[in-house]
Parts: sequence; C-alpha cells; structure tokens
Amino acid sequence: MEFKYIAIILSFILLSFLLYKEISRADKARLIWRLIASVMAVTCFALLIVPVKYRIPSSQNINEITLLTKGTNPDSVAKISGTKYSLAFTIKGVKTNLIQDLPYFLATHPAINKLNIYGYGLSDQDLKGLAGYEIQFHPAEKPGGIISANWQQTIKSTEQLHVQGMYQNSSSESVKLLLKGLGNSIDSVSVAPNSSKPFSFNTQPKQIGKAVYELISLQNNDTLAKEPLPLIVTEKGKMKVLILSSYPDFEYKFLKKWLFDNHYPLAFRTRISKDKYSSDFLNTDSLNINRITASSLKKFDVLVIDEGELAAIAPEERTAINDAVSGGMGFFMRISELKPASAFSGRYGRYELPASKDKQLSLSLKDEDYKFGKLPLEQTLFLKTTLNDKPLVVDGSGKTLVSSTLQGAGKMLITSITSTFNWLLSGKTADYTRYWSAVLSAAARKKHEDQSVQILPQFPSIYGKTEFIVDLAESGKAPQLKVNGVKLAPGQNIELPFEWQASFWPETSGWNDLSVNQSAQPFFIYKNTDWLALKNQQTIISTSQLSNKANHHTTKTSLTNNFSEKEVSIWWFLSGFILASAFLWYESRILSA
Repeated sequence: MEFKYIAIILSFILLSFLLYKEISRADKARLIWRLIASVMAVTCFALLIVPVKYRIPSSQNINEITLLTKGTNPDSVAKISGTKYSLAFTIKGVKTNLIQDLPYFLATHPAINKLNIYGYGLSDQDLKGLAGYEIQFHPAEKPGGIISANWQQTIKSTEQLHVQGMYQNSSSESVKLLLKGLGNSIDSVSVAPNSSKPFSFNTQPKQIGKAVYELISLQNNDTLAKEPLPLIVTEKGKMKVLILSSYPDFEYKFLKKWLFDNHYPLAFRTRISKDKYSSDFLNTDSLNINRITASSLKKFDVLVIDEGELAAIAPEERTAINDAVSGGMGFFMRISELKPASAFSGRYGRYELPASKDKQLSLSLKDEDYKFGKLPLEQTLFLKTTLNDKPLVVDGSGKTLVSSTLQGAGKMLITSITSTFNWLLSGKTADYTRYWSAVLSAAARKKHEDQSVQILPQFPSIYGKTEFIVDLAESGKAPQLKVNGVKLAPGQNIELPFEWQASFWPETSGWNDLSVNQSAQPFFIYKNTDWLALKNQQTIISTSQLSNKANHHTTKTSLTNNFSEKEVSIWWFLSGFILASAFLWYESRILSA
C-alpha cells in the first residue's frame, strides 16, 4: 500500500477520535467551532504529507522540445512552460523527463524538428544525429578553469615541451597556474580576478619514455584543479650528417666533437688542397666521399657545408646536391662574406651593418620564443628574407641570422653565424645543444612512416568511447590492433581503403598499451574529472557552431492543447494547521477556564 493511503487512513482515525472527544465533552459551549477546528487541523496535517496537485490547460508546440544539459542555470529555465527534458542527469529544483539516448528518442518522435538547448550543450556524438533540425542554443556562462590547452604528445629528447592555453578566472580572487613535472615546480603564472589570460610554459624533459606532467590551479591555500599532461619522450633519431669543409676551423672542430658525443652518424671531409681531402667517419661505416654523387648523398639526412667549399666543388657535384635536396635531403650552408662565392649561393640575399657597441650577440629561436645566452661575437652580416623564406634564428632586434626555404621535398638552411662554439667556451653547453639540435632537426630529411594512428577524442576517458584511426602506407589487409593484449576488430573506410577504424571502451585510467602490427604505441586514458572546464568549453563551441549552421532551417510548428500539473504550496496547509491548533489550545486553556 502506498504511503499516502496509509497517511489518509491514519488521519481519518485521528479525526474520528478528536470528534468523539469533542462531542462527549460535558461543556457544549462553542461545540460547532471546536468541531470545525478539529476537522481543519487534521485535514491540513494530512495535506502536508499528501501533496495536492491540479491541472491547468496550456498550449505546447509538439514540434519542439526544451533540452537541458549540464551547466544549466535553474533560474534561467524556471519560467519556461511545457515539458523539459535532460540527458541522464537531474537539475536541482527543475522537474525534467530523462532521455537516456537522444538519437533514439528523436527517432521515436518524428514530429520533433526543433530543439531549444540550454547549458553547455551536447557531445559530438549527439550532435552528429542533429542534421536537419533547427537548434536554438542558449549557452551557459564560460566555465572557470583551463578552457583551452595544447602540448606535444610525443617529443624527441632534444626538443622542448611547449604547453600553451587559456585560463578563465571567474572568481573574485587571483589564481596561480603552476606547471609541475616529475615532482619539481617548473614555471607559474598568475591570473587576475574575473579575467581570461593566455599562458605558455616551456621546459626540456630530462627523462626518456612515458611521463605525466601536471597543470595545477591554486587559489590561496586551496587546490582548484590538477590537470594531467601525459607525454612520451623518445630518443632522437639517428640523423646521418655529412660535413664538407673548405678548411679546418674551430666551428667545425667543436661541431664534429658534439656530433660524435651525441652519437650522430657523421662523415666529415676537409679540403687539404685541390682534389685532396682528409676524411673522418664517426659512428658510421666509411665510404668514398672524395667525389660527391647522387648515390652517396642518399645515405645522408643533412649536408653541412660552407660557401667556400660549395664554390670549389665541381659543377656536377653541385647539381647532385641540388637534386638531393629536391628529393628530401636537408641542406645547411654557412656564409661569412657579403659577396656570394657562386651562383648557387647567390640566390640568398644578405647585407652588412656595423657591429653593436657591446660586441655581444643576442639570439632567439623565432617560433619557439627561446632566448639563447649572449655570444661574444661582432656580428655584421645578416640575411635578407623573402615571402618564401622562414626565419629560424633572429637577433634581439629581429634581424635574421638563420633562415629556411623549401626546395622540392627538402629544406635549404643558410646561416651567417660563424662562431657558435663560443657558447661552449663560456660554459653555455645547453645553448649550443639547443641551437644545433634545432637547426639540424629543421633541415633533416623527413622520414615517411608506414603507419600513423589518430586517437579520438582529444581526452579519452574511462567508460567513454575511444576510437583508433589507423592510416597505412598502402591499402591491403587489415592491421592487427591490440589494446592491453585484447584484440580489436578494425573496419575499413569505404572511401579511403588505406584507413581503418576500431573502437574501445577503457575501464582504467592512466597509461594503456596499444599495439599496431606489433608496434607499441602507448596512450593515456583520463579520469572523468580531468579537464572538465576545457571539455565544457569545447562542448559550448561545438554546439554553437552547429546551431549557427542550423539556423537557416525553417520548421513547421503546430500547437496542441495540453495540461500541466502544478502543486499547491504546503504553506497554505501549514498556516491552516497552525491556526486551527492554536484555536483549540486557546479554547481549552483560556475560554473553558
């Protein structure tokens, strides 16, 4: 039996008892009022337990629904009439009908052609099924926290980790954003109250393999959020370098030693006299490089040469170098004179300026915003760049000293810096390493991978659908995919036969193992509480974009007469119960006396 029926029966028994006591009382004065007050008190008491509802007629559009999503402000939807729906969650103070599966719900209600969406919006999976619907989106306010973030998931050991993004501080107090890695605080930035601020952190990971850094939001002594930044640091590839020197100098001497110490395969040739050379082979097998040919250049990823040696070699050797660069080999040339030594190097513009007064050269990597320590160098030669050139290294005033240009499938780099070894002499080994790692990586031959894997979404979470999209070099048999030893069944893309797709629903957070054709590719699964502000912001953006595209749709509307239920406020019954009980007490204590 339902509780409300039990309450009604008990109230009826109580009322019968009270009426019997009033009628059997010897003093018959004010009997009618006492009976009315007894009935009123018991009735109001019962109605406090059993709610009273009534129906009112209302007109509702059967072609549209009001859909409430996470982030909905209850006050903003309180005055909206009609039935409200939500996706498998409740909103405090707002009565909604729960929808477990939106595509299924819309498929079973074909009359619906318009959705009024409130809150953060819908996931990409739900948005896919809304083509052809008119959508009116009423977004919630920007969520507080990190609303955008980007970093490299995989980097080489010689590269820097760049973490960039935007923090939205919706509070009235400042927030400190801290980058932490391997137990050490790396860098921090402060965000003023009620403001948005971009942030950018750079660091050089010192370990090889998997790591998880953290972006921590702090306010006073409270930790607002700890967002994980997983990354994989890999060993630098075995970049094969060929150096052709017209004369021995300190720049080549120190570069040769640095390449050897860092395990680069190196072939080094120094001109002694006309057609006589001295050759060294470090970390690699020896070969004949007295004459440069197309076949010998195929064995190297980067050629480092000075302008004098480029002018001294035979024309057919310059032709072989030019063809090798077009085929993908990297080319790095040192210049030291204002006048070009050959037509080959004359394609690069240059100009001279007087040396700076302090005789110190300040350099920085243009794209990475990395500033080197000062070089004790009187630099007077600079490079002219065109729209086809990309400046890589500039001085403090923005003048270019290293630039890059594309030629076919390769890159040609030119530099007017002659003495980077001064960094080593002054103990700035990190700057020397950073410089040569950057320029050699920018010039190196790009290796074509046989396969690539894309993981969707950006932040795969526990129990959420995770998709693996595998691109193979050639279309053929299906790739073998395994996650944590469990084999997956990929499906082939009909339009792109070299693309295969498989789905996975992770159950544990942290690092998981993905194997593609026996090639290990670890990936990270986030907790559902990670990066909430960013996910909510992305949901707002995705829903807004779809709403803007769908606004041109014109939909038919039809109204239907409907009834909505409302509940009588319990304050009316509480007031009646207090008044009736007060009269009965006053009558029995005061008037009867």
